[in-house]
Amino acid sequence: MATGSITSLGIGSSIDLQGMLDVQREADEAILGLKKDKVEAQTAVKTQLNSVLNQLLSMKTNSLSLSLSSNYLYRSVTVPDTDLVTATALDGTDTGSHRIETSRLASSSTYMSGKTSSETACVYVPTVQESTRGFEDTEVVLAEGETLDIQYGPEDDPEVFTITGTGDMTAADLVSAVNSDAANQDSDGNVLVTASTYTDEDGKTAIRIEAASGETGEANRVSVSGSDLGFAPPVSELSFSTGDGEVYTISVPAETTLEGLAERINEDEDNPGVTAKIINTGTGDTPYQLVLEADDSGEDARITLIGEPPDLILTEKNGSGYAMTGDQAISFDSSVTIDGTNNTIVFQEDAGEGYGQSLTAQIDPGDYETPEALARAIESALENESSLNGNEKDYQVEIDTDTGKMTLAEAGTLEGLNIQWGDSDSTASALLGFSETREITPASSSLNAEVTVDGISYQRQDNQSLTGIIDGVTLSLYATGVTTISVNASTGTVEDAITSLVETYNTLITEIDENDDYDEDTDTWGTLSQSSTARSLEQDLKSLFSTPINTGGNITSLMDLGIEINQDGTITLDEAILSQQLSENFDQVQALLLGSDSVTGLADILNEEIGEYALSNGYLDSEIDMIDEQITRLNKDYDQQMERLDKKYEAMAAEYAALDAYLSELSTTQSYLEQMMSTLEDD
Repeated sequence: MATGSITSLGIGSSIDLQGMLDVQREADEAILGLKKDKVEAQTAVKTQLNSVLNQLLSMKTNSLSLSLSSNYLYRSVTVPDTDLVTATALDGTDTGSHRIETSRLASSSTYMSGKTSSETACVYVPTVQESTRGFEDTEVVLAEGETLDIQYGPEDDPEVFTITGTGDMTAADLVSAVNSDAANQDSDGNVLVTASTYTDEDGKTAIRIEAASGETGEANRVSVSGSDLGFAPPVSELSFSTGDGEVYTISVPAETTLEGLAERINEDEDNPGVTAKIINTGTGDTPYQLVLEADDSGEDARITLIGEPPDLILTEKNGSGYAMTGDQAISFDSSVTIDGTNNTIVFQEDAGEGYGQSLTAQIDPGDYETPEALARAIESALENESSLNGNEKDYQVEIDTDTGKMTLAEAGTLEGLNIQWGDSDSTASALLGFSETREITPASSSLNAEVTVDGISYQRQDNQSLTGIIDGVTLSLYATGVTTISVNASTGTVEDAITSLVETYNTLITEIDENDDYDEDTDTWGTLSQSSTARSLEQDLKSLFSTPINTGGNITSLMDLGIEINQDGTITLDEAILSQQLSENFDQVQALLLGSDSVTGLADILNEEIGEYALSNGYLDSEIDMIDEQITRLNKDYDQQMERLDKKYEAMAAEYAALDAYLSELSTTQSYLEQMMSTLEDD
């Protein structure tokens, strides 16, 4: 039903009044629809301009990135041999190369106990027993008929004798009885134990019974039982310090085992930073050892042993003596063959009187399939020769399974050690990975890392995250050796911004060109054909991208970075040239884009000029606002005219209805008159 229609319109008159009304309304609405067409056209222009604006904002983001000096401060570090050193650099660090020579890695101080057959081996066999209380000089300690049993020697087969009280025995009497007892001796007549008195902390007299040999170990175990005197071994102690710290002391009761001592140390809340562990070397009948290792590396965490339980006997391993590491890896892809042509090591020892004669150690010939086997053979060769020289020094050799490099160390009893790898008679040097072109004097016993950078030597407590050596650079050391690090400008951010700027520019120019001309196929003008802003933007961008900058160098425009403007206005970027210029002439690229105190950089120019179009109240924003106003006005006019049209046709429908009723009445009257006339004629 048409707007303003009446369903019965025309029935009375038999005239198509409704059709006449609809035809007139369609004609009026067609004229009014031209406004809607204008709204649609303007909306299409607005949409296209918003697309252009978005592309332009993306370009502004890229130009802003290129104008920020912070984006030129990023740094990357190149290290040819990352097995030796890795490095990172802070933004803004001076670029350049540095020679790095690591002569010693930081290590942790360690002590090792002697070898035992079991983790439960005792670290404190009681060889002394003391009364648990003191006595007055005249006090009776062993009454008539009371007994005191004394055992000496291994727990499973001790020598035993008994002291029986005769009369009322004082402490002095008991001591005399023990020392003079005929049973207090072995089959060879050696005295087993010695008794004595001493003054305890309360000022009273106490009794001590101890192995007469003065030695420790199971063979000298002493046990006292019987009567009510009460004897117990004194508590021993393990004490040490770390670095310059206070002395740490932990009590070690008699019968404490190797694993028990490790547990006591690790669980002690006052532990100063030392971890105890039991290792199984897997060799011989006594493979178990207690190891004390500082949790931190370097001299500041060095363990200094002060006192230990009598049966522990800790020896400093890492941190004492001399150590050296080979230059090259030893390969075990196949057996390492030692024969008469490559089995000698020439060295000198200084046992405190200066270097003596050169010694020649000879490795046993054979095919060595594992690093462990070869290391043991080298140890034996050095120790045998040292023994023949009268020094009998303890050498340790290890071959790292990861790096393949050999480390040779001496236990720390020598004043100096010189392995003469450069000697022509030292035929094993090349095979073992040591230089043949120079002598290598072993590093000192320091636990600190030692690294020489550009000729200046530095020491550090750790191997990782070392600062204060090269300004702005953090080093991490992994092996000894020589390499070079290069601090370079990291150009990725700048390169990405330039590439993205060109890509967005091309997208924008193409979009403008596709929408600002007459389309003969559709016989229509493009949505941007009437936009003066789009046309001026295209021209301004082309001009901006070819703007020269006085940099004082060879790079003065984007054209020098591999950019070429094509005939259609788009840009071709030669990425190879861009990468090369950024790599080789980064300072000049920076001067072009950032400028100087007296010259405005191209990035700032681009950023500002693009902002004139893209920012709020810019040219594009203003044109879009103007189009919005036109669309709003056209929609308002359309709505108002449609409202007037509705009212007009409602009125016309009412008039047509009245006309239809009137004509209907006329038709009825006419029919009546005609009927009357017909009746009269019949009469």
